[in-house]
Amino acid sequence: MQFIRVSLTGIAVLALAACSDDPVSREVAPVPSASIRWVNAVSDTVAMDYRIVDYPSNASEPSLAFRGQSGNWRIVPGGSHHIKVFFTSTTAAGATPDIVSQVFVDTTLTLDAGKKYTIVHYGYAKAGASPRQRLIVVEDILPTVGSGVVAFRAINAAPGIGTADVYATAGTATGGATTGTPLFSNVAVGGVTAWQNVTVAGGTDTYRLTATAPGSTAALADALAPAGSPGVPATATTPAADPIAGARQSQSAMTAVIFGPQVAYTVRRPDGTTVTTAAGTSGGVTVLLDAHPPRISP
Repeated sequence: MQFIRVSLTGIAVLALAACSDDPVSREVAPVPSASIRWVNAVSDTVAMDYRIVDYPSNASEPSLAFRGQSGNWRIVPGGSHHIKVFFTSTTAAGATPDIVSQVFVDTTLTLDAGKKYTIVHYGYAKAGASPRQRLIVVEDILPTVGSGVVAFRAINAAPGIGTADVYATAGTATGGATTGTPLFSNVAVGGVTAWQNVTVAGGTDTYRLTATAPGSTAALADALAPAGSPGVPATATTPAADPIAGARQSQSAMTAVIFGPQVAYTVRRPDGTTVTTAAGTSGGVTVLLDAHPPRISP
């Protein structure tokens, strides 16, 4: 009888232990996370795969071409992360293991929980070219944008252009010389400006974002900022749609990333044939959406 009493006690203890480990009833706290997005500013080679190799995360970005960006920030646990950048698997060179396993960057980045970052792959990939490719980590501290204005900042990721003035001119088209006073002057290569407010664009206007040599008005890189879209209130049959940042949307914030011209390069395939990409003649501007106007949906 004594043996039976001991056995029943043991069973009760095991049952309690099993209940305490029940994954259905366990509370799970969110992991403190950082947020990242990618920009490819390497002008002399193919598209890249950007991989966080120490942690499975959708914050990685495949097949990002020159002047491409990954869109909205994506979360990754805060702390140190091992980053590798590879040839993409869809290059003209092919998708064989010896091609797509080539590593362009192998580094460790520390990303603080609660912070947002833009990671710019900057420089040249060709051996001997300067500046040598590397990752620039930009902490994205978003501005508080008042009513009636939008905010811009600029990242000069264009070693092919050099130090630049950056203009933001209200209008509807690119091309030709720019006018007025630079919004940002003498932005160094690899540099990031502070935020600057401008009046929200009216009517059909947006903002033409133009990079020039210091003191010049001749465009070296040029693009129109997105106009954005206003919020749409809910109806009896459709939910509300939040506004999207843009030059015509008050309280928006945007980053203009300046790129140099495409640099010619040749890729050798495994069968010995080659594919050449021609050089470009002008730079470009990609606009990142940083802060949207206040949402109207629940």
